[in-house]
Amino acid sequence: MRHSFIDRYALLDSPLHILEPRSKLLAFTALIVCVLSIPAGQSPLFVAYFFATAILMGISQIPLPFIVGRTLLILPFIVLAGIAVPWRGFSGLTTLLVRAALCLILLILLTNTTRFVELLRGLRKLGCPQILVMNLSSLYRYFFVLTEEVVRMMQARACRRVGRAPIFEELKILRSMLGTLLIRSFERAKRTHGAMLSRGYAGEFPVVSPRGFTWRDLAFLSIVTAFIAVTFLLR
Repeated sequence: MRHSFIDRYALLDSPLHILEPRSKLLAFTALIVCVLSIPAGQSPLFVAYFFATAILMGISQIPLPFIVGRTLLILPFIVLAGIAVPWRGFSGLTTLLVRAALCLILLILLTNTTRFVELLRGLRKLGCPQILVMNLSSLYRYFFVLTEEVVRMMQARACRRVGRAPIFEELKILRSMLGTLLIRSFERAKRTHGAMLSRGYAGEFPVVSPRGFTWRDLAFLSIVTAFIAVTFLLR
């Protein structure tokens, strides 16, 4: 089956892709924090960050439809969260949507300009606990295995029946499928862990030809820092 990887365009060769993961993690995290801290009603600051984000989108060479599609896929959940707090009013909901859109685009740019393994390696170098990095790595890899297992179970179920059963029968079948999936997950996890240990796994996944910190990273961090400082002074 076809998987939708979060780092689908991470193998491109744009000026953002060649940067060291730590510099991108620091820069994008700082931009996201600044977007979240912009006071409501500060339209010029939102416009400035949209302009900066648009520049990053152009530099990244990631297709615009992909970025827009991923953003629109998650925005409805933000809308529901905003509606759940009605006393914020329309202006509050608009501010929430603008902040959410900017943060989502920045996260999409970060994950699609850095391979997931390199991203985890950057987190580890920045002091992130090894157990957290290891869990994120295993979760990302094992998620696709579970997805394939669910698809196979759904196909087997469709081949063994015609039409739809009553709702209680459907729930009973679903409960049985979830139990089977849980058992298969434990069994697959044991086999996967054994295979990893037999291949020398020691808690970290190696990265082939890791990128080093260069003058490009220093220039990128300097530009982002200068932009944040200017926008902070304009408040």
